[in-house]
Amino acid sequence: MFPSATGLLLVGLFAAVPASASDEQVPAAEPSQEKASGMVRCESPKGRPRTCKAETRAGVRVAKQLSKSPCNEGQTWGTRPGEIWVKAGCRAEFALGDIGTIPTPVYFKCESNTAARKHCPVSTRAGVRLVRQLSKSDCIEHSTWGFDVDSVWVSQGCRAEFQVGTRRVGQATGPQSVRCESDRGREHRCDVGVWKGAQLTKQLSRSPCVQGHSWGWDERGVWVSRGCRAEFTVW
Repeated sequence: MFPSATGLLLVGLFAAVPASASDEQVPAAEPSQEKASGMVRCESPKGRPRTCKAETRAGVRVAKQLSKSPCNEGQTWGTRPGEIWVKAGCRAEFALGDIGTIPTPVYFKCESNTAARKHCPVSTRAGVRLVRQLSKSDCIEHSTWGFDVDSVWVSQGCRAEFQVGTRRVGQATGPQSVRCESDRGREHRCDVGVWKGAQLTKQLSRSPCVQGHSWGWDERGVWVSRGCRAEFTVW
């Protein structure tokens, strides 16, 4: 028995209906090259400063310099929580550290046997804490000990045990107060880790403290000159 003409027509109609959009398999979006490779490209256009969002908690390094202008860490590029900054024409591809490899707290000794300042190289991005004073001489933060981006320093006979990696992953550095003074008009630097910025809190001198003229800051700390004496808040 042959199928009727009506039956053939219905079968043909159903065969011709395309599958709905919900039935089609849409390929998953590919991860961005930036996330997949752990790389971020950041460029300073015409020498102007620029920031680029990035996961910086596990460290950052220059993977490939793209500019003729030099990319020197702490001078023409650096990091803050959640971003990379570039300036002065630096253009580069930056490699991001694996967030799963952030080290656990590390303990070490840093000792000053003279009045001179001694630097103990260590990454301080996860925070620094004085654990135990070993010397008879006082260890006072910002006075006889402190830290910058890549070292802890001691002076005036301070000897102590320190801990780096004191913050939880993702915890931001809180504000710190520091007093910095220019003696007899000479330039003086106060080493303290600056991650985001610095603000003049209280001027102590008669000489004016003008940002960019008699005081300023970078990742290594706050500097003063021309007789400026003041208290600053850094974070």
